[in-house]
Amino acid sequence: MITIDYQDNLELTRQALDVVKSRFLLCILISQRIHQLEKGAQPAIEVDPEEYSSPKTFFTLALREIIEGNMDLEQTDEE
Repeated sequence: MITIDYQDNLELTRQALDVVKSRFLLCILISQRIHQLEKGAQPAIEVDPEEYSSPKTFFTLALREIIEGNMDLEQTDEE
């Protein structure tokens, strides 16, 4: 089992903010991705399935997917 401490998650969050630029949007993206992973969605990056099989690790996985650019961050405008 992978162990990620608070400092590691904080650094991943900072890196993800460099990609997304908005902490509010980042929060929404992470939340949506965690729900998808909880429902059985496959990781968008190459990871050891056993390391990221528990809901406790989905936060870290979602951050890594955002940092590596494997999530669709495109916004749509309402008309």
